[in-house]
Amino acid sequence: MLDRIKEFFRNAFGGNEQKYIEAPKVNHIKEQENTNFKENLFISNEEEQRILKLQRDFKAGIIEEEDLSETDFEALSALYEKQIMKTKASIQNYKNRIMEIKQSLA
Repeated sequence: MLDRIKEFFRNAFGGNEQKYIEAPKVNHIKEQENTNFKENLFISNEEEQRILKLQRDFKAGIIEEEDLSETDFEALSALYEKQIMKTKASIQNYKNRIMEIKQSLA
């Protein structure tokens, strides 16, 4: 039964000849970006994990600003600044990539 179905589709969509699809070219920069992204996801430092937990609790409303110690507040502020800088760099990379694509299409 399965052979009949296969044969039907072979006949309906181009016969028995094999067609090969060219694999897309690998961009080494994208591979590097993926590697960097994976490394950024893995946080090995316990202090960073604690600060990230503070951030999640702060966003959820479990912890308020008054509940934080001076060092925790400074660490949390530094984390926000670091995340903002990463986001700005990412946005700039996207802008540059869009400009390159726009120039290549013009």
